[in-house]
Amino acid sequence: MREERKKELATKPIGKLLFRYSMPAIVGMVVNSLYNLVDAIFIGQGAGAMALGGIAVSFPIQIIILAIAMSVGIGTASVMSRALGANNDELAERAAGNSIAMIVIISLAATIAGLFLLEPLLRVFGATDEILPYARDYMEVIVIGIIFYAFTISTNNLVRAEGSAKTAMVSMIIGTGLNIVLDPIFIFGFDMGIKGAAIATVIAVFCSSLFLVWHYASGRAVIKIHFRTIRLHFDVIPEVVKIGASSLVRMIAASLFA
Repeated sequence: MREERKKELATKPIGKLLFRYSMPAIVGMVVNSLYNLVDAIFIGQGAGAMALGGIAVSFPIQIIILAIAMSVGIGTASVMSRALGANNDELAERAAGNSIAMIVIISLAATIAGLFLLEPLLRVFGATDEILPYARDYMEVIVIGIIFYAFTISTNNLVRAEGSAKTAMVSMIIGTGLNIVLDPIFIFGFDMGIKGAAIATVIAVFCSSLFLVWHYASGRAVIKIHFRTIRLHFDVIPEVVKIGASSLVRMIAASLFA
């Protein structure tokens, strides 16, 4: 399967490849965009308008996390794509391992910062005394699951880079589907309100992460990720940062000024 996919990417007409691999990505991204919509619907019904305000002020923080993870994924995907095109599997594998190491380090730093600086951050993004308790209840759970959220966002780019667009789509559908199912259970069934929505979201992205780990562990991926390659590779990092920087700046600007 791995060799067939590499051969297809190297020999098939670009137009056919573009259509085949872009459609799953489009479907997956549309489905993934339902995350916040579903949360808003259930939270509005189960926790009220103040809880919706809590979601609104916490959204920029989530966008910043997404932007960092996306920039790492986009930069790494570029390195991987060029390496695979040059039949340099070793570089592609080191790039993937570097991405995972970067995401783990960034996520742990963000989680620690979130646990100790959460209230001031929420104040910066507009949390009032009335909204703050709801935003804090939501984000206290979300920051614990940052590593799964960031890993899923970043690794989906790597999966697409190796030609497994359907796998990336399925991972996003798993997350969104579980979120839709779990939201009413935690919000209404367990009467947990906005905190229940956050728990549902973290469980959903955790399951998406597990699916992506299974994809690589099962040997279905074009590249293999070894434990020895899951570390920072300082020859790869500058290229990842340079390519991902534009995405990072654009998404953070949208978060701050939208």
